[in-house]
Amino acid sequence: MSKWYRRYRGDSLGLFLVFLLLFSFLPSGSGTHAEGSQLMTGNYYFSPAPNAGNSPDNGATGLVSSENGKLLDGLTTTYAGWMGSATANGTVYAAFDLLKDYPLDSIRLVLNSPNSYWGYKQLTVKYRAEAETDYYYIAGKHVKSGTALNDSVIIPMDNKTARFIVIAIKRSNAYQHIPLTEVQIYRGIGDEGQNPAAAFSAEQLLAEMKKDALMVDKYGQWIYETWAGKIATDAQLQQDYADEAKALSRVALDRRRYDAYGGIKRGGEYTATGFFRLEQIDQKWWFITPAGYKFILKGVDATSIWEWGYGTPYKAADGSHRKLFEELPDPSLYASAYASDLNGERVSFVIANVMRKYGWDYESKWEEITKKRLLDWGFNAFSKWTRPNHVKFPYILVLQDPMNLERIQWTYDVFDPQAKSIIDSALSPQLQQAKNDRWLIGYTYDNESGWTTDIVKEILTYDSSSAAKKAFVDFLAPRYNNDLAAVNQLLGTNADSFETLMNTQIALSRVPSLDVSDYIKLASKTYFSTIRSIIEKYDKNHLFLGSSIVPTWRTSLDWDSAAMEYVDAFSVDQYSKDAGWLSRYEAFGKPLLNLEYTFSTGERGLSPANAATSTASIAERGAAFKAFIESQSAHPLFVGSGWFGYYDQAVTGRKDGENYNTGLVNQQDQPYTDMVNIMKTVNAELETIHENGR
Repeated sequence: MSKWYRRYRGDSLGLFLVFLLLFSFLPSGSGTHAEGSQLMTGNYYFSPAPNAGNSPDNGATGLVSSENGKLLDGLTTTYAGWMGSATANGTVYAAFDLLKDYPLDSIRLVLNSPNSYWGYKQLTVKYRAEAETDYYYIAGKHVKSGTALNDSVIIPMDNKTARFIVIAIKRSNAYQHIPLTEVQIYRGIGDEGQNPAAAFSAEQLLAEMKKDALMVDKYGQWIYETWAGKIATDAQLQQDYADEAKALSRVALDRRRYDAYGGIKRGGEYTATGFFRLEQIDQKWWFITPAGYKFILKGVDATSIWEWGYGTPYKAADGSHRKLFEELPDPSLYASAYASDLNGERVSFVIANVMRKYGWDYESKWEEITKKRLLDWGFNAFSKWTRPNHVKFPYILVLQDPMNLERIQWTYDVFDPQAKSIIDSALSPQLQQAKNDRWLIGYTYDNESGWTTDIVKEILTYDSSSAAKKAFVDFLAPRYNNDLAAVNQLLGTNADSFETLMNTQIALSRVPSLDVSDYIKLASKTYFSTIRSIIEKYDKNHLFLGSSIVPTWRTSLDWDSAAMEYVDAFSVDQYSKDAGWLSRYEAFGKPLLNLEYTFSTGERGLSPANAATSTASIAERGAAFKAFIESQSAHPLFVGSGWFGYYDQAVTGRKDGENYNTGLVNQQDQPYTDMVNIMKTVNAELETIHENGR
């Protein structure tokens, strides 16, 4: 009470109002709470325990009393917090037991960040009444926008009844610190629960965190929101098909403007080799089609209905059905929508909805519509991952690295003497099968996996059974004239031979940065020269397009620069609104591809792919596309890109939890019309922009 008194001393009216306000927040003798009052009853539990903030919340491994905890103390100077690290949980939880059912008006969360290293990507609040023991409902989902340090979110509850509330907060990246400053739960209108069960233990609240929340209807749509065109019946899907087929009936490739592969006839004909190649014309790089015309890749990734990433797990670890779905597709009628393979046991609402929409010959009808859509929207290629089985479009083939290579974190030991034969055996059937395919542009190999100092740091802890460790010592010794004493002094070791040094742990901090840099370049040259030699061994017709590096993640400029000698074009996956990534590679003069990019929002229960590419609404996704793709296309080294992907991911998430709004089309096979209409206009002008540099 003293802090309130100090704040209002000298103002008797203010003091009276404060006492009146406090009185309204206190439980009456009957144990009831007035409408609009803040509930401060019960306990809460964290998982994992906060490792920042204030006691008793900081380090709490058991229950925290709502009366004594920092989340309900009314102060924004105290908080619970979770520090980020390489091994930090991607999502943190707080579960509240109000001790009995209450009608709730709203829940306000305050998440104030001490500095820019703190924040969050998104949060979800779910709730259940005492009687609803099997699953939760979603109260609200919020994606953080902007960079303001102080942040609060109000979740309307509209008098819904709850005893248990679970808050889940996701990081933007592993190193981001998460704050939770205040949780304010306000009573609504209605009766409180009678004869409640005993207070839940920490173990019981941990179990509550793991319970599912109902999310989607029979068509895979978010049940907590309505929008124009939301599917309610199979007949509506079928009418969508009829309307779109009519609208697209005259769509075909304009052969007056384009060759059969989508190359532009305007601007002249160049040497036709029968396969895609690259040529620099007037200081600007272009693909040249098999027929001899200039071509900018305007691709879409993962365009197949059979893409595993569009499915969602429908069973829990114990084999029971997850309680996320109002209704799953009938496994007899829609057997094709169910799959079980290396990517897990899953159901695809995409496939089920396509089957409902197009009928018994659904795949051929869907392929026809998909090709016409892409032509109408100005796309000309399948750029990465899966593609339709029977649609003739230029495409890029991703060659996957074999899983039986000697792994080092996210990559593998490129110095392993067995690596080349393992890769050769894995890739040779694909290369021989594709070598005469005129629609194939070229290959990427592996995905988003370069070498960084983190890889070198780990290698230096290995012994001589590691080919990479042996290669490091063999690389380092001649740089110091094979002088063991000089190397020992440099590294702070006391090995009696270079063979012994291979079995000695070395601290990365003792290795000069130039040596680390050149060792990474050696590894890169070994990697890319190996892949190029294998491709050329079986297929001399197609291009090697790199390995889709993310410029600032799991790679380094050392690795990237050493690749340039061995690739025909260098590919990246750049999820950003800034085309400045191109400047990173300008000095090398190689043609550049961006094979994964997207723009997404948090509407309809979906999540944005990342903060850098999120937009405020679905309507703004097209505007973000326009600005980004035009900026890329103006660069003389740029030869194309691939939008990720054709469909949204499932609202209920794929096996790794991703549920991103990345599609040109939703999982009900409905195009995002406002967005693709902008894309149509932009795509029609990209060749001109590339020619003119603006």
